[in-house]
Amino acid sequence: MMGSCYRGIALIFLAGTCLRGEVDWDLCVVHGDYDSLRRQQDEETWMAWAKEAAAAVEGYYPLERENFQVIAIDGGAGSGKTTTARALAERCGFAFVSTGEHYRLLTHFFLKENISARLSDAVEKRLRSLRPTTIFQGNRAHLSLDGRLVSDRELRRPEINDAVPDYAAIPAVRKFLHAYERELPLAALSAGFRGIVAEGRDVTGTVFPDAILRVCLMADLDERARRRAREGVRDDVADRDRRDSEQMQLPEGIWCIDSTHLSLEEVVELLRQRLEDLRP
Repeated sequence: MMGSCYRGIALIFLAGTCLRGEVDWDLCVVHGDYDSLRRQQDEETWMAWAKEAAAAVEGYYPLERENFQVIAIDGGAGSGKTTTARALAERCGFAFVSTGEHYRLLTHFFLKENISARLSDAVEKRLRSLRPTTIFQGNRAHLSLDGRLVSDRELRRPEINDAVPDYAAIPAVRKFLHAYERELPLAALSAGFRGIVAEGRDVTGTVFPDAILRVCLMADLDERARRRAREGVRDDVADRDRRDSEQMQLPEGIWCIDSTHLSLEEVVELLRQRLEDLRP
């Protein structure tokens, strides 16, 4: 795999401070080390070394920021944004990022520490002591606060579903995650990916306003409720819309797709074709 040379280089620089948990991971990128990684990437000697390391790989060409692509997908609960983003990332060979997972992880963390969302000052104080890392499991980028992964099943427990909007409404939480998420293209680049597909609230407007492709997926309320039920998530979609809308404003220029009567494959093909049309 062409990216494997870059994965090896990134491991040399970044992986030493991460702890292995029960789930295997391919690469751990430490958020606090991004500045040093930037300096290394800016040095001609580093790039020459990277090219030399990858010279034996057939079809190799430099993995640089100029040809790195970001796709941002927004949408309400049950709109299909996570499933679509995961499938599109797989199709394109990009890293996949679910920012909703980030909010769930922080909610899980604060509930375990018994820090209520009503205590916004305590939440903000605790955030200042956290050091986020990115753990790649296959092409999926996970946020970790201790070098370990929390399972999807654990993050989708009903009490976390119910509490996520309350923590997400805290400005310090959003500021913390936005700062982390804006660095994810560099983390993905260091892991050998040529792009990322990020989904979730705020990604099209606040996190990645310059993404090559910005999309909002929509579907009618009944269809979204059915999709959530199929995922095993029991929440009130209409109430989630109301609570989420307080923090979300769709930016201008976003491409809106009504997926109510479209299959996953049809939506992914629409996006893949638009991406092809946008490439120089």
